[in-house]
Amino acid sequence: MLEENIEGISRRPVAECTAAEVADALTRSFEGYVMPVNVDAQGYEHRFRPENVDPFASYVYFRESRPVALILIARRGWTSRVAAMAVVPEVRGSGVGKRIIQRAVREAIARGDRSMLLEVFEHNTPAVNLYKGQDFKPVRRLVGYHHEPGGAPPDAADKLSGLDPLDFARVVAREGESALPWMLAAETLSGAVSPARSFHLDHRAYALIGDPAADVLSLTALVVPRGYRRNGWGTRLMLALFTMFQDHAWFISQIVPEELAPEFFARCGWESQDTNQLEMVLDLSQT
Repeated sequence: MLEENIEGISRRPVAECTAAEVADALTRSFEGYVMPVNVDAQGYEHRFRPENVDPFASYVYFRESRPVALILIARRGWTSRVAAMAVVPEVRGSGVGKRIIQRAVREAIARGDRSMLLEVFEHNTPAVNLYKGQDFKPVRRLVGYHHEPGGAPPDAADKLSGLDPLDFARVVAREGESALPWMLAAETLSGAVSPARSFHLDHRAYALIGDPAADVLSLTALVVPRGYRRNGWGTRLMLALFTMFQDHAWFISQIVPEELAPEFFARCGWESQDTNQLEMVLDLSQT
């Protein structure tokens, strides 16, 4: 059932929409955005399922039968996260986005959540100002990297062994840094499934990558157990990955805290992406 809410715009919980409808709303709403989104139903499910999106707290907004906005809310414990929020180009600037986020905050408070967080591209000034206007506070900058094709001669690099991505997530849960961003948390990484792949180097360094058949490969996460750090294991694993996929360029999405091992990435030949994200948090415990 549609629920009337904003000036002729109705909303429907994602739980009552098909995956194809949500994917269409995502694609339409992010048109012309800093990072456009173009997904089908399978791509939507693959992208957002690991993030713990709550389909009953997430909504697609319609004007008549056309999607004009959406908000996807992920939930863990007492924390809500805006996994995606966007408005179609013809409705932007009308205050709809502000009303949507205000409503999401009210509903999070009603659920008893203690905080709400999100990530937003730092140079997307209208969005940053929207969230600041709702008392979201920037807490850290998240950066990304890219790497050109290359590697070592095959006989000069270590050989990697395959690993169940779920076991990789378990290693991150044991050995990863504390308070990692949502997208790097073990809870998110545990949702990685094929075609994602995970590797280890003698169980001293571990990596999770995206689809190895992609033109540009994604390094999703890397972890070295505490007892093996600062002994070159991470560098050796990285070189082995570059050698295994010599003809591919690589990227790391803007989900890495800027203070997390920047010297290591530079030493391995990674260069910073041109854009960053801000992680922003709204304290709901005082409202």
